[in-house]
Amino acid sequence: MLHTLLLTSVMTTPAQLPGAAYDSLAMNNLSTGPDVLHVDCNWIMIDPGDTSTQALMAIADRWGLDGQAFEDSSVGRLIYAPLHRPMTGLQVLSLVDRLARSGAVTFASPLFLGGTRMLPWAPTNEVLLQLETGADPAVLETLIESHNLHLIDPDVGGQRIVRLGSTRTSAVDMFSLCGDLERHPQVSFAHSNAMRWTQTCEIPNDPEFGSQWGLHQSSDHDMDAPEAWDITKGSGDIQVVVLDSGIDQNHADINQLPGATFTGSSSDGHPGNDCDNHGTAVAGCVAATINNAIGVVGVAPECIVRAGKVFNEISIFGFCLGFLEFQDAWVVEGIGWAADQGARVTNSSWGGGSASGSISAAFNQTHEAGVVHVAAAGNDGSANIGWPANLANVLAVSAMQSNGTLASFSTYGNGLFTAAPGAGIRTTDRSGSAGYDGGDTTTIDGTSFSSPYVAGVMAMVLSMDASLSPEAAADLVAATAEDYGADGWDTQYGHGFVNVAAAVEAADPGTDCPADVTGDGVVDTHDILQVLSDWGPCEGCDSDIDGNGMVDVDEILAIIASFEGC
Repeated sequence: MLHTLLLTSVMTTPAQLPGAAYDSLAMNNLSTGPDVLHVDCNWIMIDPGDTSTQALMAIADRWGLDGQAFEDSSVGRLIYAPLHRPMTGLQVLSLVDRLARSGAVTFASPLFLGGTRMLPWAPTNEVLLQLETGADPAVLETLIESHNLHLIDPDVGGQRIVRLGSTRTSAVDMFSLCGDLERHPQVSFAHSNAMRWTQTCEIPNDPEFGSQWGLHQSSDHDMDAPEAWDITKGSGDIQVVVLDSGIDQNHADINQLPGATFTGSSSDGHPGNDCDNHGTAVAGCVAATINNAIGVVGVAPECIVRAGKVFNEISIFGFCLGFLEFQDAWVVEGIGWAADQGARVTNSSWGGGSASGSISAAFNQTHEAGVVHVAAAGNDGSANIGWPANLANVLAVSAMQSNGTLASFSTYGNGLFTAAPGAGIRTTDRSGSAGYDGGDTTTIDGTSFSSPYVAGVMAMVLSMDASLSPEAAADLVAATAEDYGADGWDTQYGHGFVNVAAAVEAADPGTDCPADVTGDGVVDTHDILQVLSDWGPCEGCDSDIDGNGMVDVDEILAIIASFEGC
């Protein structure tokens, strides 16, 4: 059961929220895990098991926890448990160790902080493990037996990652267990199926910005979307999965198919709480419907977007914090599901938290299987792109504003792929009174929205030529981006401002039609006239359709056979 407590008069300040204060400890005595652990000084995580509310309050009193301010997480039975008074990192570790060994709770852990944004994370008593390619399957059985584990899922997300349960009761014990497992020569990695926070890469702003300048504007600092739509509006065979907090499945202006929920909070990828707004706004940048006389339009309006709901947006003390909570296995399953559904592109408008080996492996493995992964560079204005956008097989995107310069909030740096519109973006919002603005559309800032624009451009390119590999599609988009900033690639704009019209034109595989000697796309009398003009010996000329060095009656017959057919 979850222990939900009614907070009638609890007030909080920013200093009391998770991540506000921490202590950094060197952990050289641990056999695994990071060299330095950043321990939150005000909060711990506990799994009380099936403890009654009355017993839980007694535990809080006994161990110096503020039971009246407990907050459920969305991960299993984990609870955010604030301390009555701040402690040093060593004091927190000692408290958690004694609490875990007392038997009062099923599991206890400090709340750690990590990643470029120092966001909360905590291990659980589950393990995600991957054997090396070609490893003896019997190794897994041996490891399970020798470490007193049990099998929960033999293949998380179809990514050759095994989910195991343990009876360990503390974070330090889990670090030690995973270290023992990872030292086995046939184990690729082993880590806890951790609870983590990540951050949406969006900054809500004044909704008076109503125009979609990123698609088209008079200054031409845009992606030339109308020019692209003269060639293609996208193919319904190309799916983009938005790995996020869900997409409003009832939205009238999003070209979508039902998604999937991996958090247990909803079905079909629909938002699961009042704070789950981010994914709907992201989806509209990709595939808001065109020519339906309502709302907005996406850059790839006739491609299909689907929700992979792998996050729950966090509410603490009744406030939506703009952070996403998840467990590693949820995201692995979502990435694997996207590949299994035949999606060619995923979008990840999130980042800044601690990295996960299993999620990184899922990105890498599905990329090898043909999926293009795009991610937001971040919103801290620094030159340090965080995880997962910094992965080699994920394309990092910075944000531009309408005057053609890098947005002040946009993260940039080494490894940046391209830039795209990300300030003052008009896009879809959850329907009715839900969402950011209480309507069907909103105006918003962030690399959360530059990233899905690039994901949509990738979908448009693949609509033109579905045979392209992820590398080939990325190379094409990079080559056709408009160079901004320093000549060539640079850390602020990457390969440049992405241009969907130039990309789809370059992706057009064309039709091999030798009878179209004039090259105007149709075989007609103009081609006959050109052949007559070149009649006779004509080595290497376009009119020499059969390549024998002579333009004669054979060329006339070839044109007649293809008349109006190319």
